[in-house]
Amino acid sequence: MAIKIMKIVHVIPIAKGVPSKKLSYFTAKDVEAGALVLIPVRNRNIPALVDSVEDAKDIKSSIRKSDFNLKKIKSVKSSEFLRPEFVSACKEIAIYFMSGPGTAIKNFVPQAVLDGLSEKKSGEIGTNAKNKKVTAKEFHRGISIIYGLKEERLQHYRSVIRENFAKNKSVFFCLPTISDIMDFSSHLKKGIENYTFVLHNKLPKKKIVEEWERAISENHPILIIATKSFLGLPRKDISDIILDYENSSAYKSQTRPYIDARKSVEIISKHTGSRLIFGDTFARSETAYRQESGEFHSPPIAASRPRVLSEADQVMVNMKELDAPASEEKRSKFTIISPQLLKVLNKTLKYNEKSILFINRKGHSPTTICMDCKRTVLCEKCDSPMVLHKIKGDKKFSTTEEKFFFSCHKCFMETPAMDSCPYCGSWQIKSMGVGLQKITDELAAAMPELKIFTMDSESIKTEKQGQNLIKDFINSPGSVLVGTELIFSFIKEPVERVAIVSVDPLFTLPEFRINEKIFYLLLKLRSLAKKTFLIQTRMPDKSIFQYALRGNVSGFYKEEIENRKLFNYPPFKLLIKLIRESSDEKNLDEETSAAEELLKEWKPTAYRAFIPKIKNLFRQYILIKINPSDWPPKMPEKSEEDSAQTRGERKDYEKLYNTIASLAGVWKIDIDPESLL
Repeated sequence: MAIKIMKIVHVIPIAKGVPSKKLSYFTAKDVEAGALVLIPVRNRNIPALVDSVEDAKDIKSSIRKSDFNLKKIKSVKSSEFLRPEFVSACKEIAIYFMSGPGTAIKNFVPQAVLDGLSEKKSGEIGTNAKNKKVTAKEFHRGISIIYGLKEERLQHYRSVIRENFAKNKSVFFCLPTISDIMDFSSHLKKGIENYTFVLHNKLPKKKIVEEWERAISENHPILIIATKSFLGLPRKDISDIILDYENSSAYKSQTRPYIDARKSVEIISKHTGSRLIFGDTFARSETAYRQESGEFHSPPIAASRPRVLSEADQVMVNMKELDAPASEEKRSKFTIISPQLLKVLNKTLKYNEKSILFINRKGHSPTTICMDCKRTVLCEKCDSPMVLHKIKGDKKFSTTEEKFFFSCHKCFMETPAMDSCPYCGSWQIKSMGVGLQKITDELAAAMPELKIFTMDSESIKTEKQGQNLIKDFINSPGSVLVGTELIFSFIKEPVERVAIVSVDPLFTLPEFRINEKIFYLLLKLRSLAKKTFLIQTRMPDKSIFQYALRGNVSGFYKEEIENRKLFNYPPFKLLIKLIRESSDEKNLDEETSAAEELLKEWKPTAYRAFIPKIKNLFRQYILIKINPSDWPPKMPEKSEEDSAQTRGERKDYEKLYNTIASLAGVWKIDIDPESLL
């Protein structure tokens, strides 16, 4: 009988609420680096990745001197779980976003797989030859961008997949949402259904585990169409990673440690040697600038045009010209639906067409103001405006009477609509602005024969509800869909006519990415129109509207990049945002001042959040701007290549890194934030 050798195993825990540092255990089982094991931590068993293994005899003395008792590994769930190159990438991702490597791994491996793998010895990871490892310098020759309409991109993606299959290579296609996955898979899997794996976290847990294991063991090259949670799938033959809808904010985690999948796939591609392709209607300003400056050393895959073309008629309506002038007795009348829009809707009825009306706000009226004290009605738990909503009837009390109520869109508190100002008692309170419900009221009054569908997060709570509503809309000629951005999750094919009721309120947000977000929104809506694309605005001089109507991507980019450079925003600077919340406003101010003092040599800017209080928690931010090349300062390869002067500068940023890390227990750290608000 063979003598079992006791080993000391150093692992990376992959779970919330546990130390991000490595932990050590002992085992007599055959286990190597890369295995998935189950370890006991604080009265529970959690998954962990084996990082290294030592013979217990070699470190016997240090074990005796340790001030804690080693625990035993519970079980080995997979003997070869992740590719070593992927684990190395996750360690770099963790350094970049100031998190633990286990947290990074957890972002790119579904929980169902971590929990559901059975305890058995796995076969080899993947089936094909291992990709050649490339250096960071060589890597950027393997990044390309492709932008244009969806059909144009799909055509090129099909070519990429065919080329890879011909070379016995697999492709990972990353998309931000499940609806995008279902849409793209319906186009891309034709003819290769048996070798296409569609993966997302809404699948049953058992199905996720089965498909994960089947994708690993399949001998034929495969196409994986999945969300970012499956980027860790350990196929050695993945030659290309495609990340489409690059502009989507869904790639950025909304909770700590705020990992961005777009930056992460760059790091993963660098370590695995895969080519990376970014795609969208147009590239983010940061990506386009990097391409233009030669950082990628690779031409766009497609002959990406400076314009996005459309066959639809382009119409812009100056709503200022339609508002009735103000008199001494009355305020000006605010026009919501223009004659031009009514004309479009009449054509919808006449020719049994379908139209979409976009509005970026839910509810009836976004703001309520007292005309005497001039104060806005705010949520008592948040410093957020209460939004007026209307409900038709109440099933609970069996009534069909229309009722109004206020709702906070931050903490979701609801209160009855008030008749007087809560601050001064005045009866002169007025609801302002336009929400989806007000639009539908105006439409119903102006065109009672028009079939109206509405879509927002208030009315659509489940995927099935959304799918059923869109099905009814598509099967109802002479109808209109009034919706918020939620429509993009369900409408994938163009309709005859699309109109934007208003996006003007978005321009009031003090957000450096807001123009890019509005432009992207306009182009997405424009791409859904076959015959007419109409924009209503009271800001007709905004150049962004002309760029969108003409599909002039290059014109927008040139103006946007000049503004970014003027104010030191990405891609010219990397932003680091520190976030602190507290129920004690005075204590929060003191903590912010102390942190600002600690960071003073890097010229921080402290400021209150755009909505300074949410759910009775006050919020403060600190913003630091540094050169992108200076982050992260702890990467070994950078230290080797640097000159003496650069190494000195890098030490300064290592100090910054360590200073921020010392604050991480109290402050949340967001590297390259999606928003500054």
